[in-house]
Amino acid sequence: MKKKLLILFFIVIMAGIYHMAQAQSIIEEKSALTGTVSWTAQAGSMVKEGSDLVKIDTMTGETAASRASSDGTVREILVHPGEKIAVGQIVARITAE
Repeated sequence: MKKKLLILFFIVIMAGIYHMAQAQSIIEEKSALTGTVSWTAQAGSMVKEGSDLVKIDTMTGETAASRASSDGTVREILVHPGEKIAVGQIVARITAE
């Protein structure tokens, strides 16, 4: 009985560690500017730290509203061209590498 409980405990601990590792590798990227989205990176594309994720239209032209904070893969883009975004809004999720 003790051996079965020990094995079960070990499995639960390993599952928890795996889940924590997965959750930590997803980064939510936020907008630094307010405006209307003109372009977004594509889900599944590889990005380097500093790569543009979302661009907005401004009076002087297009500018990046959000950039990748680390190297990784774009997991999800949460905004679309034509939508208005606000400062601090989560606009994308990337999986860090």
